[in-house]
Amino acid sequence: MSFFRDLNAFLEQKLEDFIRANPQLELNLLLLELEDQERETQERLLRLQQEVNTCEQQILSLVSEIRRWRDRIQTAIAAQRPDLVELARQREAELRQRGEQLWTQRLNALNQIPVTQQLLQKIRDRRQEVMNRVPTASAPPPSPPPPPPMGSDLTDPIEAEFRRLELQTALEELKRSMGL
Repeated sequence: MSFFRDLNAFLEQKLEDFIRANPQLELNLLLLELEDQERETQERLLRLQQEVNTCEQQILSLVSEIRRWRDRIQTAIAAQRPDLVELARQREAELRQRGEQLWTQRLNALNQIPVTQQLLQKIRDRRQEVMNRVPTASAPPPSPPPPPPMGSDLTDPIEAEFRRLELQTALEELKRSMGL
């Protein structure tokens, strides 16, 4: 068991050394990580915006439901049914409480949106910095694939998967050439 741990640690160290010795490869790996972070942050931003919209729709629905129970309270008062008045007031209070919960949930999501947008911008800025550092001249084989052209869609999941596959293949070729 110890042998495998030692072997694994040795191989990981060799791989890290190799990556550090090949800045192009290190930059490509960093670029892939940043693309993943950007995609995840965009998805989070979308979920937050959807949560705000959902809460707003539910609040609007609750408002009409509260109005309906207010009308019922008035109907029960006019019919001199204090038992129904009390039940209707309880229902209205429950709906108001649910509305307050939704409002708080909406505010929390709204407060997280600008923070997430700032994070997304920082990730994009960092990705651009890394892309600017990636040399444009292609190295002799075996080398990792060059970064995508500036006009390509970096958030395209298919593009990202193929880049990961190409990078993984290049890494395996480099390991073989090193005798690992």
